[in-house]
This record gives sequence, structure tokens and C-alpha cells, in this order.
Amino acid sequence: MNELNRQLSLGLKTFLGLYVLIYCFPFPADYIPYTYEYFSKYIGFAKANLNLYVGKYLLGFQELNHIEINGSGDTTLDYISLLSYSLLAVLITIILLIFSKNKEKLVGFYAKMLIYARYFVGLTLISYGVIKFLHGQFPSPSLMALEATYGESSPMGLAWRFFGYSDLYKGFMGFSEVLAGFLLLFRRTAILGALVSIAVCTNIFFVNLSFDVPVKLFSGHLLFFSVLIALPRLKTLVSFFFLHEEVSLKPIEYDLTKKRKKWSYIVLKVVLVGLIPLSLIIGHVSSQSYRTYLNEWEGVYEVISFGIEDKPDVAETAHWDKIIIQGKTIMTLNKSKSKKYYTIENIWNEGEINFIENHEQEDPYSFYISELEDGSYKMETKIGNNQYLVNAKRKVKTDYLLINRGFRWVNETPYNR
Repeated sequence: MNELNRQLSLGLKTFLGLYVLIYCFPFPADYIPYTYEYFSKYIGFAKANLNLYVGKYLLGFQELNHIEINGSGDTTLDYISLLSYSLLAVLITIILLIFSKNKEKLVGFYAKMLIYARYFVGLTLISYGVIKFLHGQFPSPSLMALEATYGESSPMGLAWRFFGYSDLYKGFMGFSEVLAGFLLLFRRTAILGALVSIAVCTNIFFVNLSFDVPVKLFSGHLLFFSVLIALPRLKTLVSFFFLHEEVSLKPIEYDLTKKRKKWSYIVLKVVLVGLIPLSLIIGHVSSQSYRTYLNEWEGVYEVISFGIEDKPDVAETAHWDKIIIQGKTIMTLNKSKSKKYYTIENIWNEGEINFIENHEQEDPYSFYISELEDGSYKMETKIGNNQYLVNAKRKVKTDYLLINRGFRWVNETPYNR
């Protein structure tokens, strides 16, 4: 019975190690410049083809197609990958258990895959954390978001606006993720990092579940891998936290007696712990110039009077109700609540804005805006054959209660609106 248990334990560990490898690979190649084009891309194609084969020939999804990355990690193919990666891991596990002469190497393989998972989760959390700062994953509420109603929001949009409102909370989330990530990158703090990561990833996973954020599978894997990293120390952790016994954690040790192994370890450590996190920080800071666009005419312009030259009777679908200018975008909202978006190319000092309707457009339209003495704004533009003449009043972000209410230590009564 003991031998059977040992074989089952070895088989389970080998399966889990292989699943970690199949799921994470080709990490960390994607963090290294040029490797995607020459290496990672082909690994991605191979994994996608495996998932397609399992989906079509084992599950019967004949119309299944590979979808290029579009921000969703919960596609049909992603769910099929749970089965296909598991089947591949089971197949390789059976082959290794049958033909492997040195079973101890399989035990060592599982230990190495836990280290691999540790760096995968660690660097992923650092990348998650870094983009919480400055202008990143959760931007502050845009004028378009401030004008939308709760009922018009998707669950994910509601969550993004909630998180984006508070820089303090974004900073707390980012710090927690970066802290967990860096703790995982070092042997001495790996178990503490796994515990912090479990807490952080549980929160991420349940936010994704609760608000239909399509990264449920990926965040679930981060949580699962964090649990696997802590699991070998479970008995010690239970003795310490629940039984209040005096315990000690056995240090994680690597065999670095050979010079080649030692230098390989040093190089990998410098890359994984130093260069990659530094590149993530530098890349995010550098991206700020693309994420922010100064626009002195930003605001929500509520139309007071509207006309199209030589067209006295304007249908509701043509009558603008609001014009929203923010960053590099102009949005028009007509009385029937239909929206149209334009992209700003240039803003000139005289109140001239050049914009286009689509990227195939060669000659941009011109939008002229000026403030009148009574505080309203005069707007003129020609789109196609129509010359638009508009008078509007302007709202800026600080005119909204959500923005101008601010934070108060003392509240004599709740202000919940």
C-alpha cells in the first residue's frame, strides 16, 4: 500500500509539474526583446493547434477557430486548453512512469516546476502591479464614463470605473501585487510570497468572477500555482498558525557546486529579478506619453442651439445633443442617443481641431471652437457636405459630484447619493 501511495504521489506530482510547464511555456521568453517573433509565436501556434484538434475531434466543436489575442482569456479555446493541456500532461506522465529508470529525477522535476511557477506568478504580479500606478490599467473616470448611467455600464465597466476613481486604492492594489511578486522571486521569502500571493490572487479571481472580467481562467491559474508553491510547507504552516508549535522552515537549496551551474544561476537571477522588472517599470513610465494627451478643450458640451446650414428641418438622428471632447477623441451624441466617434489629429492655438472619421481618411475635417462672452461656446465644423453650427455650454470634470466631493475625515452625516 505504501508503494502504491508513493507511485500515485509521484504520478500526481509529475502530472502537476508537466501541466505547469505546458501552461506557462514559453515564459519568460516573451519578456525578452525579439523572442516573440522568432520563438514564442510558434509555440503559441502549436498550443493553439493542439486546442483546436481537441476541440474539433474530441469535443465536436466543428466550427471552432483560433481567435487572435483580443483581451479575453476566457474564449472557448481557452476552456478547451484546460482539457488539452491536462491530456498532454497525463500522456507524458504515463510514458515517464513506464520508461523512466530513475524515479528520483521525476521528484526533482516537480521541485523545479514549482520554482518555474514561482517566477511565472511573481513576474506576472509585478507586471500587474506596475500598471496600477500612473495612467494604466484603471484610468480615472473619463468624461464619457461620467456621462454614462449605471444602467448603461457592463459589469466590467462598472468595476473599472470603481477602481479607477481612487488613486489611493489603485496604489494599494499595485503595491500588494508588486510586494507578492518580489517576495516570490527569492528563496528566503518564497513561502511568505506564496501566502501574500494567495491573498492577492484570491481577490483578483473573485473580482473577475463577480464582475465578469474575461481573465477568470488566467487569474484562477495564478491562484492555483500560488497554492502549489505553498503546499509543500503546508504541515509546517498548519503547525505554526493553528497549533502554535515551534517550527522552522527548511531553506530552499540549489546544487551550485559546478561553476557552469553557478554562473547560469547568477545570469538567470539578474535577468528575472533585475532586468525584467526594471524593463516593466521603464516601459510603463515611457507609455505615459501615449496614454495622456493634453487637450485644453476637454469637456462635455451640452448643445443649446444646433443647426445645419441650408437644412432647417433636422431629424433627431442628425441633431446633436452633446459633444464630448477628451484626449484624442470627439464623440457626438444625438437626440436619439446614437453615438459617433472621431479621432483628433492636431489641436491649434486658435481653437482649431483637426480630426478624422477613420484611418483611411486622407484629408482631416476642421472643428473650430471659441468661448463667447456669456460663457457659452460657439462651434463650427464641416463633415462631408454638412456645415454644422452649434452653441453649447461646457462641463468639465470638476463640475461632477463624483470628482468634486473629494475625501473627508469627518462626516457628521453619511453623504450617500
